[in-house]
Amino acid sequence: MQNLQISDQAATKLHDMAEQEHVSSSELIELLIKKHSDELTKQRELKDFFRAFQKDMSSFSFDREDANAR
Repeated sequence: MQNLQISDQAATKLHDMAEQEHVSSSELIELLIKKHSDELTKQRELKDFFRAFQKDMSSFSFDREDANAR
């Protein structure tokens, strides 16, 4: 296990958050890491899902006069 060096301000905030959650500081860090990992997984899954719907629109141009004529 590695030692974590953080500023006094960050340590104080970590301690306060851990007290609010009724867990130790190390448990809170583990929870935050797991939550972050879950969020990254969710983002990756959403990107994979919407990849099929992405189309190249760089050559698209909108002509208002032509659209109004229809």
